[in-house]
Amino acid sequence: MGNQARGSPKSEQWQGMTPDNRDLSATAIDDVFQVLSDWRRRAVCLHFATRDGNGTDVETLAAAVAERGSRASAADGDVSPSTVQTQLETEHLPTLHRIGLLDYDERSGAVRYWGSPTVEKWAEHAAAVTRRDEF
Repeated sequence: MGNQARGSPKSEQWQGMTPDNRDLSATAIDDVFQVLSDWRRRAVCLHFATRDGNGTDVETLAAAVAERGSRASAADGDVSPSTVQTQLETEHLPTLHRIGLLDYDERSGAVRYWGSPTVEKWAEHAAAVTRRDEF
């Protein structure tokens, strides 16, 4: 593992690196559960895991997340697309970017999902446990 970046995925050294550049096979367990701790982040991961393509803009993503949230009992508060977009831009996309699941460009609003089979599997498990796949 000579070329693997030192430090945690949250460190600045990892910013902008793809999972292949990092020479990693799995996301750290703390990061997995941090991602899954909020329905909006689960919805982002499930959105990309269940569709073709790994890129979109934040407005389109917010509409898809809001739609999932409006159908889910796990959603709390306002699930309008504009509110969800603000929440994604200020908190959730930067969190997912920091741990390396996606790249988020704040200026253009572009989102590119790198994904993680571990996160996606646990997100699907959470959906199965709650008997809902809408979140």
